[in-house]
Amino acid sequence: MGSELTLGGFGQQPERRGRLSKDQRALVRRAEHDRDALLYEAKKQEFTAALRLRMTESAMHDVTDVVNLARQLAGNDPYLAQELTKLVGEFSRQTAHDVRSFGNGLGL
Repeated sequence: MGSELTLGGFGQQPERRGRLSKDQRALVRRAEHDRDALLYEAKKQEFTAALRLRMTESAMHDVTDVVNLARQLAGNDPYLAQELTKLVGEFSRQTAHDVRSFGNGLGL
């Protein structure tokens, strides 16, 4: 009785016991496919997060540059400063929207 357990391969990896049955091979293929799909999805999310971070940093620099340019252009003219503030505000809102919506079902 004890030799049956040892010779039967109990506790060993299925590949080491010999040939796998058709059902076992299908189960292994499904498990490998699921593992690969999960790994792909994790790498895709990591890549998207890295791109979003880089895009956010770049957008912050762009907004800062636009604000500084508006200050320079306005100088001491309050009317021009008021009008440029509207443009800067819209640019900031649109930039924030672009960063938030990045990667939401757009093929990434």
